[in-house]
Amino acid sequence: MKYCREKIKILEENPELQLCDNGDFKIDVDLVDNYEIIDMHCHLFAGLSQLFPSFLQKEKWNKEKSLMDMSCFPFSMKLFDLDEIYFTKCPTTLLSSDGIKSRIKLFSGALVLNYATEERIIMDMNSNHISKSVVQQINPANKSCASTMNEMVARNNRLLTFASIHPFDENILSKIDDYMKLDIKGWKLNPHIWNVPIDCDKTIELLKELEKTGLPILSCSGKGLPKEMLDSSIPTKQTKKEVTTQSLEKFKKVLACIPNATFILAHSGCFDFDYMTSILKEFPNTYTDISVQPSKNIRKLIDSVGSSRLLFGTDYPFVSQAFSIVSVLRATELEQDRNNIFSNNAKQLLKI
Repeated sequence: MKYCREKIKILEENPELQLCDNGDFKIDVDLVDNYEIIDMHCHLFAGLSQLFPSFLQKEKWNKEKSLMDMSCFPFSMKLFDLDEIYFTKCPTTLLSSDGIKSRIKLFSGALVLNYATEERIIMDMNSNHISKSVVQQINPANKSCASTMNEMVARNNRLLTFASIHPFDENILSKIDDYMKLDIKGWKLNPHIWNVPIDCDKTIELLKELEKTGLPILSCSGKGLPKEMLDSSIPTKQTKKEVTTQSLEKFKKVLACIPNATFILAHSGCFDFDYMTSILKEFPNTYTDISVQPSKNIRKLIDSVGSSRLLFGTDYPFVSQAFSIVSVLRATELEQDRNNIFSNNAKQLLKI
């Protein structure tokens, strides 16, 4: 296959990476064959299908498609940078080719999920030497993909799942009881998809009930777009509103309400990363997955709080699993830190 000039340049600048035949990146497995890797933060179409309108609720199996090319990250191939959050530089004006591409990708990037099938994630896990992945469920109010996901993890022991309950669901206590009879490993919240603030009364009421189950709770955290982009004309007003629902500073109020919960802040706060260290220090039951974070930020976390509460994650299929692996390798020197992040901490939380 003929690869674009930008991808060849990425290979030249990042020797840990290789290219698959379909144009997606993979890790040089010789660098990781001594590690067991558990991806704590993945998405598949089956786990998010209820968010789609009925005419889009269809999986598409095509191993030749590049998921990276369809995703919203990077905003454009020219802006790719492993040293940046979400591995992409950001345009600040719509009146540029990169700005136009970014607006298009923000609107269309979710369509990559249609190609994120069970077969595809196993193929990509094999390419990146990943042993298990936790597939996150996200449901709108009063809908559920629970049965589909339970069937998936029952037939595939390399996939695990976290359940999703919306803060405005009816009969929340009954729904929690029903989920606890299934094979779930934790709970997933997604404030910006729901457009429900993490610190609103309804969300905190839900979290107090989830705390009683003893299972870990994972929530997307932090603004998913940088300040310079939020201040620009590229995102819509609605997008700007949605990303503030999970601003990292909101979580201090939330975590104080659920002191006994094992809580995972996904993506290390995205572009709110600077708050992350103080939260981990203040709340000892709190963990973070390092998906979308560059090596310099992972290093900051290790230097500040150690590696025992850091979890490997990728946000697949929006981000290549290879990029997060490279970030961990570059951020670490000690084998203990690598093993903690890649699998030891996850095994403890998931009880596997």
